[in-house]
Amino acid sequence: MGIRLADGPDPAAGLDPDLAQAARGIGFAVGARLRDLAPSLRPASDGGAEPDLLIDEIALDPDDPLDPLTLIACLQAHDAYVAGRGRPQGASPGALALARVLAWAARAEMLGRPPRIAWIGPPTRRPDDAVGHAVTATVVLLDGDTRVRAAAVAVIA
Repeated sequence: MGIRLADGPDPAAGLDPDLAQAARGIGFAVGARLRDLAPSLRPASDGGAEPDLLIDEIALDPDDPLDPLTLIACLQAHDAYVAGRGRPQGASPGALALARVLAWAARAEMLGRPPRIAWIGPPTRRPDDAVGHAVTATVVLLDGDTRVRAAAVAVIA
C-alpha cells in the first residue's frame, strides 16, 4: 500500500494537466536525489504485507503552505524512491520528509537563485558544525491508530 492520501479529491483535480505533469517531473528529479540520501524503508509485516500509511500532515518550517503541485511532487518523489529500492508498494516516512524539503528547494530554484543545501538529513544527525539557515520538514502519518512521525532538515548556506 505505501503512503497514501486520505480519501478525498485528487490533488491534481482542477489543475492544468501540464502543471500536474511538471510537478510529477519535479518529483522524479527529487526521487533521484532521495536515492543518494537513502532513507530507510519501513519493514513489511511478518506476512510480507507492505505498510499502509495515511498522510495526516506534511509541514515545512519556516512556514510554506503545502499546495497541490508540491504535494504531487512529494508523492511522486516518494513513489519513485521506493520503486527504485525494489519495493514499489513500500513506505519511507523519512523519504517523504526529505522530499518536502527538496521539493521546496526545486520550486525556489524556478523562481531565482537556487538555495544551496550545505547538509540535509534527519535532525538527529545534523552535524554540530553545520552553519546556516535550517529548513525543516515534518510528516505525520497514520498506521491505523498509531502516529508515525518523521523529520528532515536542510541547512541552507
